[in-house]
Amino acid sequence: MTPRHRYRPVAVTSAILVLAALGAGAVTLAAAQRTDVVGVDLTGRTALAKAQSPTVLIDRGTIRGSPVGSGRITLVYTLRPREGRASTRFTIVNARGTVTGRARSTYAVTRLHITFTGAAVLTGGTRAYAGIRGGPLRFDAIHSITGRKEAITLRGRGTLP
Repeated sequence: MTPRHRYRPVAVTSAILVLAALGAGAVTLAAAQRTDVVGVDLTGRTALAKAQSPTVLIDRGTIRGSPVGSGRITLVYTLRPREGRASTRFTIVNARGTVTGRARSTYAVTRLHITFTGAAVLTGGTRAYAGIRGGPLRFDAIHSITGRKEAITLRGRGTLP
């Protein structure tokens, strides 16, 4: 055995130790990044802003509650009439930042209302809400058939870094 081969296991062992130390540092860093569990209890009032098509509705209005305080909300509903289901994207904006999310729900139409019931998730945010996540959240919306009034609620738990 030549001396060059004798030192190779030492070099490999050293490299493994260095990588292990770096990995332990990453685990320590990840443990240091703590997340806070926050209650999500949001209620809002919106109205139909635009019917982009017969199956895509855009609502805008106000919302208040935990964890955002108060702000403005925009909801984009995509209806699947044959299935009685809807997919909804929403954005909440206030002076502290933006919260985004999506919901999947079933809906029922009566003479006076469209009622949405389902589950939502918070998918992200900016500034004070950067990294927010949450779900499943209970998503309920009662929409007047005229589009002038809608009451929405989002309830559950989320996390903030």
